[in-house]
Amino acid sequence: LPADERTFRAPSYDWLIDTPMEVSPECAIEQFSAHGKTFRVAVHNYQEAASDPSPQSPTPSPELGRLVEGVKKIVASEMAMMPEPDFPHYTFLFHFAPDLNNGGDGMEHLNSAQIIIRGDLGAGGLSEALENTAHEFFHAWNVKRLRPAALGPFDYTREDYTRSLWFAEGVTSYYAYVHLLRAGLWDRKQFLQRLADEIRTLESEPGRALMSAESSSFHAWFYDRSPQMQETNFSNSTISYYNKGALLAMLLDLEIRSRTGGQRSLDDVLRQMYHEFYETPATGYYGPGRGYEEKDILEAVNAVAGGVGGRGFGPFFERYVRGTEPLPYAETLARAGLKLRIAAEPGAPPSLGATVQPFDRGVRITSVVPGGAADRAGLSRDDLLIAVDELSLATEELKNRLRIYPPGAEVPFTVERHGRRTRITVKLDPPVADQYSMEELPGATPEQLSVRNGWLGK
Repeated sequence: LPADERTFRAPSYDWLIDTPMEVSPECAIEQFSAHGKTFRVAVHNYQEAASDPSPQSPTPSPELGRLVEGVKKIVASEMAMMPEPDFPHYTFLFHFAPDLNNGGDGMEHLNSAQIIIRGDLGAGGLSEALENTAHEFFHAWNVKRLRPAALGPFDYTREDYTRSLWFAEGVTSYYAYVHLLRAGLWDRKQFLQRLADEIRTLESEPGRALMSAESSSFHAWFYDRSPQMQETNFSNSTISYYNKGALLAMLLDLEIRSRTGGQRSLDDVLRQMYHEFYETPATGYYGPGRGYEEKDILEAVNAVAGGVGGRGFGPFFERYVRGTEPLPYAETLARAGLKLRIAAEPGAPPSLGATVQPFDRGVRITSVVPGGAADRAGLSRDDLLIAVDELSLATEELKNRLRIYPPGAEVPFTVERHGRRTRITVKLDPPVADQYSMEELPGATPEQLSVRNGWLGK
């Protein structure tokens, strides 16, 4: 917020509640300038505070220096891609807390970001902090300024629904990875592996055949940390708009690059939408710009690359954004001379077709894969597996018990359900193919190399 000595002023209620405030003597603060703007990096490292309880501001550490240098590189990369934002200063508020119970988090704001990491800045928290930085800072454009119509100005008396969170959050996740690569904080191998991991995540979700990216966005109020969430069949019927949105962004980026001979990319779509919906309209109560509707995303993609070769992107959006058809990984990656490889882990046990959590007498089933071995045998969520073929699961992990059986083996389980024990025989499935990687193929054509090098950098 604009400040005069000890007074801070907000131009509206929306700006006020979007501005986090902290008062603390245990906060290390560094700052730097880029493009004529001031950036502040404020860090609470609770591990250090516990070891040094003095009230003075902490002495800058080498780890803090590495964090600041990483933030500088991310800021430079993202500002090189997008139009210059209209803030005079921006603050990154970092919290490193090793004892967090539920993991870290991040939250974007107009002129700042809160980033909370479960871990210590000097003990593995740095890479996670930089990945969160790349995501939250990109939100300064995508979400806080270029925004769905439902996300500003807000009606604070009720839920605000939008079908565009796949674009607001998923595309932002994708560009976090892109800018970690462009900033030199990741190499090509790390970038490709992260995208392969995203593919593995989606392909392991049965809900991908039931819920579209738009539907996942719209239903966020019902399951994204919502007290109304019904967990009974949650894992089999939903997907993450972050996850699928990132993959849709990857596919759109590669398809645009391929159709335009490397002359245009998803970068151009973001810049065009930012100009049309944020920079062009007159300023209102909430600030400059106006929100976009779902149809505007497709129109922007078509404006950038849809006319090339007479093909629009309408079918892509109908099949993969609004629909639930399998994503065309192989076809699209091939345009860049890339191949997705999928295999089972060497020595992996046969699959039960269920996820489990340990408890004192065995394991509890938390979800059952539709059509999998457990489902076919009649096992259900919350069933307690006590033993496999009379071998206790209280003293040995389930996967280790299953290693002794070949796929197709019919194995008796001792099961406890509603306080009663029974025996259920399960015919085990082959090991799950959950090892995903993305490889650059040798012998790529000049056209493939043009797309690949434009995407990954030479």
